[in-house]
Amino acid sequence: MSDQQPPASNPDTLAPSLEAEQALRSAMQLHAGGSIDAALERAREVVERWPGYAQALSYLGQTLVTRKRRFADGLAVLDRAVEAGGDDPYILYSAAWCREFAANAIERPKGAHQRVEATPRALYAKAHDELLRALALDPDDKLRGDVEDILDVIAKATGEPWDEGLYERAAPRPR
Repeated sequence: MSDQQPPASNPDTLAPSLEAEQALRSAMQLHAGGSIDAALERAREVVERWPGYAQALSYLGQTLVTRKRRFADGLAVLDRAVEAGGDDPYILYSAAWCREFAANAIERPKGAHQRVEATPRALYAKAHDELLRALALDPDDKLRGDVEDILDVIAKATGEPWDEGLYERAAPRPR
């Protein structure tokens, strides 16, 4: 048995603190102003300082996937976001939506993108699992609708229904 104590965790690496939230907000303001590269640089700084800040990881990953089409890099960051914040349905939804986005772009190429090791089928499967996890966390009605919409898109792409047996359907109304 060792007498050594584990090192105290550095509170500056945990988030969200007010400072971390403000730093992420500044990245998002740069993004809203059209400065995507500057927003990405600011988001990288936030993630470097607060490596467990799931929302910042999610923002960085989403932006890399959707704005820069750097699929491998963005999906790796989103994996970290899910690891840090997998109990947040918004984090799960964002990661899954980006996986669906990448899978669709790989199947129907419309422009250059960074290569990923995973097949579209594997990306859809992981997105499907994350979306079901998000539903299990009982999200608000708007997010629930968004999650179900992406699950429908994945079902159409894969030919595998997602909701079989999950819900009782109401009987049709007489006309």
